[in-house]
Amino acid sequence: MSDDESEAPRLQPRTQNGPPQTSTSELAAGISRWIEASSSFFYVELASLVLMFACVADWFPTTLHRYALSVACVSLLMCLILQTAEFLIPGFLDLVLVDKKEDGSGGHTVQKVCSVFLLVWWIFGTGIITFHGPFVVTSNGWFGAWGGLFATMKWSIGLKNSFYNDQSDGLKQLFNIAMCSVILLFASIPPITQKWVNYSGAGLSIAGAAFTLVACAYLITMYSEIPRNLMKITVILLFTLWAVVAGVTTFHGPFLITNNGFISAWLGCLSALNLMLTEMKDSSPERS
Repeated sequence: MSDDESEAPRLQPRTQNGPPQTSTSELAAGISRWIEASSSFFYVELASLVLMFACVADWFPTTLHRYALSVACVSLLMCLILQTAEFLIPGFLDLVLVDKKEDGSGGHTVQKVCSVFLLVWWIFGTGIITFHGPFVVTSNGWFGAWGGLFATMKWSIGLKNSFYNDQSDGLKQLFNIAMCSVILLFASIPPITQKWVNYSGAGLSIAGAAFTLVACAYLITMYSEIPRNLMKITVILLFTLWAVVAGVTTFHGPFLITNNGFISAWLGCLSALNLMLTEMKDSSPERS
């Protein structure tokens, strides 16, 4: 080895300054934990994204489009804030904001308060967006709006109890029919006020929905006390009513395209059919 080569500076390994860099596996684990933090309201975020993209794709500078976009953005932003806070501060969603009182009321957590707020937010938002505009017929925006409402409802109501899941199959169908009746009732108002094609069918849907609401209120309240044979006759008449309403309003009018009235009429009819089949299979002793 020559003297020149021995005097040449030797390369020293470079030392890393500062904290070690995050590895790919650590990054993936962090993202997984961040996503897991939204497990209770993931579908609310998904529905908000669908509605937001639908507004952007079908954008018109109208008040209704701006409102629909605001519904999606506020919901998504609140969920992302909650998700990030839960990721950074585990247990944040379960922090108690309202202390529990001696009478048993209160004890509301961050998650409960936010979910109730978003439930009210989506009730008004879905009502305006799908009944008044801009998504009054089935489309990405329509499904996003209804998806957001149902996802928020499940998030809010399903936190501390399973009221719906604990009910019998018959009562579940009665709740479904009552919900369809409310939607059909409101969906039947614009055809009459705006004189849609064959709007006369809306009168039948309003009468059928109003009668069903009264009947469901009685049946739900007295479900365990109504004689089984009487219940069978009642559900047969209820299914017949909904079959007529769905047939007239969707074949003759005014719900000739898939909108709130069309969907609620057929879902109500299917729920009435399921209720009738459930009661017909009931072989329990006669209730007196």
